[in-house]
Amino acid sequence: MIRWSLTLALTLLMIACAPLVSQRDLPAIALWAPWSPPLAGHAARQSTWDTSGGNADSLRIPAGETAELLNVDGPGIVRHIWITTNAFEPGGRTIVLRMWWDGAESPAVEVPLGDFFAVGHGLDRNVQSFPISVNSNGHARNCWWPMPFSDGARITVTNEGAETITAFYCYVEYLALDEAPPTRERFHAQYRQAYPTDFPENYVILETEGQGHYVGTVYSIESTEPNWWGEGDDLIEVDGHEPLRGTGTEDYLCDAWGIREYHQLWYGCPLCEGFNATGLRTTAYRWHILDPIPFQESIRISIEHGHANDREDNMSSVAIWYQVPPASPFPKLPPVIDRLEGRVTQRYIRSQAYQLATGSDPEAVERMEELRPHADDVHQRLLDGLVAYTRAKDHPTEEALAALDQAIAELEEIIAALPVEERYTEPSMDLPTDSDAPVPSLAVVVLQTLQQVRHDLARRLVLARGHLEPGDEILLEVRGPDAQLLPPPTFECTEDWTYSYAKVEDIYLMGRGAHFTYGDADPSWARFTPDFPQSGLFEVFVIFSYGANSSDTRWEVRHADGMETIPMEQRGRPDTADRNSAVWHSLGTHRFEEGQSAEHGSITLNVAPGISVPNEMFEHRAYVDSVRLVYQGD
Repeated sequence: MIRWSLTLALTLLMIACAPLVSQRDLPAIALWAPWSPPLAGHAARQSTWDTSGGNADSLRIPAGETAELLNVDGPGIVRHIWITTNAFEPGGRTIVLRMWWDGAESPAVEVPLGDFFAVGHGLDRNVQSFPISVNSNGHARNCWWPMPFSDGARITVTNEGAETITAFYCYVEYLALDEAPPTRERFHAQYRQAYPTDFPENYVILETEGQGHYVGTVYSIESTEPNWWGEGDDLIEVDGHEPLRGTGTEDYLCDAWGIREYHQLWYGCPLCEGFNATGLRTTAYRWHILDPIPFQESIRISIEHGHANDREDNMSSVAIWYQVPPASPFPKLPPVIDRLEGRVTQRYIRSQAYQLATGSDPEAVERMEELRPHADDVHQRLLDGLVAYTRAKDHPTEEALAALDQAIAELEEIIAALPVEERYTEPSMDLPTDSDAPVPSLAVVVLQTLQQVRHDLARRLVLARGHLEPGDEILLEVRGPDAQLLPPPTFECTEDWTYSYAKVEDIYLMGRGAHFTYGDADPSWARFTPDFPQSGLFEVFVIFSYGANSSDTRWEVRHADGMETIPMEQRGRPDTADRNSAVWHSLGTHRFEEGQSAEHGSITLNVAPGISVPNEMFEHRAYVDSVRLVYQGD
């Protein structure tokens, strides 16, 4: 029934448009397949597939860098975009999607990724509508807006977040045409915000001059005071005609008497946290697909923020329309920190400050101090500790260690005052790769972050001292804080090993990401070869991820007195008996000589043949993450 209804509705839309325009100048929305006029061409796709023939079918996008998703010459119509990434909240606001048509200098689309897919605030939620569909708890994003072009198309994403995106997957599917599409209109999408709406005029969603059709609104709001925010009337002004006047925000969004979460083909509300407290967030969408708003000269769409603009909430929006280029210039996209609010802002501050502290930016301290006006009490302590660490990491001192201890003690007092249920929450188990460990609160994550850099500073202090004393440690991680791989010969492996974001969360560890294999190669091994600063006895510890599922793994420790093999099953998956992931396992105490030698001073995980698994519900996987060596003395 729904399919027949859609077919009828879009067919009627095309028929209704036909008398108004020639066949060579259709409204772009009438190109929706499979009801569009017959067009000569062929199906084409650009995706992130691994051109080497392997299974690394994703992009790695470092912070501040741009990746190209589509670059094609000639005429065509983009018909479907699918995106998923392991950059979760607040990635929806820190990743920016841009699109250009026909070689234009300015993008016709410039929108944070999450907002483009109808969820604001940098959050991840599902959406079920006609042109936009989002599944997998907000992580599988699909778009079916038709996007015609005559002379080339380009689509990019820019990572404006603090961390490297280690897995960005994408399909862009288009119809490559033999001749220009029968429309001059081009797809446009524009992001705007006002944080807060503390002005007497309506909040403006779109203002542009030219000819086209308005087809959609994504509307997001964060309450800055309790009570209902939805008494604002929409106002649509077109070509000097009598404006279209609304009766309330929820009315424009096709709901009534308030708003609640719902999903419909042409309108919906993927997120509604309520109205009775400050900081509650809502996102809703309204697609004008069956009722597109044509304009010949200009269009201005605005909405009141409260009745007669009497509220000062944080409002943001995406306007979606088709227009014969050029459109009016877009307003400048706000900086990342200004696009965030509430808890999402604090997550970003922790991530950004940690990356600055562990990186090599000479202005790291100054940039961290710029975050302070946005930081809450907990994250002020974080900044205190990370500033102390950053200033001292190249020249560590006992005073800096004491400053970190002070920040940690203050955080522990804050956490001790929290109800137990606010310290950790239950995990969301949506995918077979999800961890079932309790999810720490923001305060607990900040505490763990400071404990991590405290351990790192202590290790640096040992190196500055110039000799090891009992209890001092050496730490080797497969990947560092920016997910960079430890260089050989310190870490080496066979070709079957690859990157995994299933990193063990542990206060001794600084890195981001691990390494895993399916064990389907022979040989299959991964080896750590430390550069020992002095000879002596060291207890060897290893740790591996919750993703591990292998019964035939064994560690080989080559030391000054020979080699020992220690069998150790990797039991990491949920519902597996005797699980042993995410804890440090001792491989015994061994004597190592000063220097670096794979033959006489290395720790190797041997996986071949990689057949046996402790839990048959999951595939064979073996992980390496880190090796810790604790000095015991001479």
